[in-house]
Amino acid sequence: MVILNIVIVLALISVMIIVHEFGHWIVARKLGFQTPVFGFGLPFGGHLKLGNWKDTEFRFHWFVLGGYVAIPELGDESGDEILKEMPHLKPMKSFPVWKRACVASAGVAFNILFAYLMCLIMVATIGPPSTKGNVVITNLLDSNSPTVNNSFKPNSIAKDAGLMPGDVILQANHINIKEPAQLVQVVMSSPEKEVIVKVKRTYIENEKKKSEILKIKVIPNKEGMIGVGLGLSTNGEYDKPSRNPFVWTGQAAQVLSEWTLNMLIGLFLMIMNMVGITPNGTPKINAGDLHGIIAIVSVFAQAITIDFREIYRWTALISVNLAIINLLPIPALDGGHLLFMAIEKIRGKKLAESIQQKAIQTGFVLLIMLMFFVLFNDIKGLISGKFNLMQEKKGNITK
Repeated sequence: MVILNIVIVLALISVMIIVHEFGHWIVARKLGFQTPVFGFGLPFGGHLKLGNWKDTEFRFHWFVLGGYVAIPELGDESGDEILKEMPHLKPMKSFPVWKRACVASAGVAFNILFAYLMCLIMVATIGPPSTKGNVVITNLLDSNSPTVNNSFKPNSIAKDAGLMPGDVILQANHINIKEPAQLVQVVMSSPEKEVIVKVKRTYIENEKKKSEILKIKVIPNKEGMIGVGLGLSTNGEYDKPSRNPFVWTGQAAQVLSEWTLNMLIGLFLMIMNMVGITPNGTPKINAGDLHGIIAIVSVFAQAITIDFREIYRWTALISVNLAIINLLPIPALDGGHLLFMAIEKIRGKKLAESIQQKAIQTGFVLLIMLMFFVLFNDIKGLISGKFNLMQEKKGNITK
């Protein structure tokens, strides 16, 4: 089942990339740009010519993950090679900034539209994610973990007791827990005394989703802390879908906006951390927390193994993530092209072609270095079990 889901995830990621490239292609065609090649897959090794349509040669590459479209008049990195390969191209035209900006941003727009479509299908079929949150353990800390703020001292008490990320807190010392503050109050009022925490744990057994109620003994330290991060989670629950199609459109927009905002906040915090600034109340994110395709595929495949309905959420999230990454002002990405166009608009003339090409080549080198770095992090995380969502039944269970 997991292998099948990995194949599904890889296929979905390829579809998202093709959707992105299709956005570039269709807008470029509408605005009069030449699009000599549209490739399914990445241009490594040989390819199979599928045919010509709309003055575009469609190719299938054996490295099937991803895709690309060549738009030489946009000044993309494929221009010189395409000119050598296809000398029959028409003379290159010069397009105003607004047209080039439309083409450069079209891929991002199509990724967001695709994410919205996923959200729309989700709210129409299984309903919107529930707003009734449960108190859930978001992470476990130990003595080597960075502090959340100056007064917090990490410890491994909860981890040693058998609590796990994803556990839903139901009770603590027979008190029903509805908000994180309630658990904090119970724990802090019992320093160095036994606290019985009742949790609901969801796990996979024989490729089937199961859940069990556990009672786990923890003994807070003298400061009344057990070393857990807490949050509110819907735990994969969905409200009943509306019968009104007009309601779906609003719900889908709201869900997508919330997910996108959370992703942007996460990106902002990561950038702040990487320049040495850690806002109060937020965990420190270091370079080891940067991950790529292996981590995405691993977590996505496990998520839909646990609950196949999560395919909508994860597809939408990754599509938005692809849009955000491409908007970063890095040469060789769409955001880099938009940056060049913004500079051109301010200066009243283009940057020298040699400067743009050097910037794009540098951007490619940096991106390749980053890819190798996150690949190393992914392999390390895979070996250590960092991406494992399929929990085990373990803990100090009371009688």
